[in-house]
Amino acid sequence: MGRLVYMLNMSLSGIKNIEKEISIDFYGKKVDKKFDPDKNRIKAIYGENGSGKTAIISAVDIVKNFVIDENYLRDNKSRTLLAELVNKKTRRLVFRCEFVTLVEFIYIYEYEVVLSLDENEEVYVSYESLKYRKNNSKNSQTVAFVSKNGEFTELNIEEGIKGVIIDKTKNLLQKQSALYMIFSLIAQTNKVIKGGMVFVYAEIFFLLVHIYFDKEDRHITYYQRKRLNELKQNQLPSESIIDEVSQSIPTNEKRVRVEDYEKYLKKIEGLERFIRLFKPKLNKIDIDKTDDKEFYVCKMIMNYGTYTVDKEFESTGIKHLIDMYDALKLASLGAVVFIDEMDANINDILLNKIIEYFKLYSDGQLIFTAHNTDPMIVVKDNSKSIDFLTNDNKIVSWVKNGHYSPDNCYRNGMIESMPFNIDASDFISAFGEEK
Repeated sequence: MGRLVYMLNMSLSGIKNIEKEISIDFYGKKVDKKFDPDKNRIKAIYGENGSGKTAIISAVDIVKNFVIDENYLRDNKSRTLLAELVNKKTRRLVFRCEFVTLVEFIYIYEYEVVLSLDENEEVYVSYESLKYRKNNSKNSQTVAFVSKNGEFTELNIEEGIKGVIIDKTKNLLQKQSALYMIFSLIAQTNKVIKGGMVFVYAEIFFLLVHIYFDKEDRHITYYQRKRLNELKQNQLPSESIIDEVSQSIPTNEKRVRVEDYEKYLKKIEGLERFIRLFKPKLNKIDIDKTDDKEFYVCKMIMNYGTYTVDKEFESTGIKHLIDMYDALKLASLGAVVFIDEMDANINDILLNKIIEYFKLYSDGQLIFTAHNTDPMIVVKDNSKSIDFLTNDNKIVSWVKNGHYSPDNCYRNGMIESMPFNIDASDFISAFGEEK
């Protein structure tokens, strides 16, 4: 895939516990024809428990899904989760980012969306816009479109399709992404649209953004409980309730289209090589498949020669690596990948080797949250590589400070607004017996 896209910066507010705007910078320089982000391909985000690291990744996930899925704001599961994730005080999620596409020319985009909660706790689009510049940060910005409260206030595209877009998107702009709808309408035409590729390249960017969460942060259990209560209230037969809930429970099974099965096996071969670096005794990953009309239902079986283990019963660390593989592969190939708690259940030494690979060899952009401070040693020499998120929702970027290393500064309370002033004796009151 190679180098196609790069996120320059982003700012967000109104997600979970983040009320005020925070900004994260990935590049920190002017974009020109010599644009080269090789030294800015990794960003590690650190913070105390509950500071909002996962909220940052959640905001990116929401916006990505909104821009690529026409039914995202109508989907029952999405609506349920968004009502909980949008901050209860601000009642609106604001997300803005600048990104670069390098398909033909360097295009520098600014995308912004505001998702608001109405009086019925339903999310709607109150604002969306796309602006761009060509080749240089100094060039003046052109407005591609602006949508406010369900109507286009600006739309810069060939007149021949402009009327079609306005007509086709009428009464839809509060529940769908204008960017997605414009892209779809352009894709359906059989001719070159003046100004149309701007929208296509922007959509390509979001298609190349990938987010990986730990299963717990997908809030699957919360949604299952809420949906189960709804089904009970509707007095559906118990068989219907059991059937729907069972379909939403995560399993080791993956449905693969028959025509995609060979491609799936190729991916499994790559996964084998990856996992073998951590468990050399792994002989092969076997696939136990059953027919389901036009699909195969596939289950991974870890083959160690003298014995086999269903992936479901592998160690937590190996399962985490298996689940992360697709995200890591995409980052290697050129995508913009966000991984929440990348260090979970992974050996420190091996974790550092993975991150070093992305520092030296990958084409993509890797942004991850972590608690383990060892990766700081690997990435500290790269520009804009470490940010700290404080408990009052401020981003503090790592800046070299004499001979101090970022991990020592972090541990010893030398990062602004991050004191880490808890002493071992403070836990006596938490774990000691009440008197």
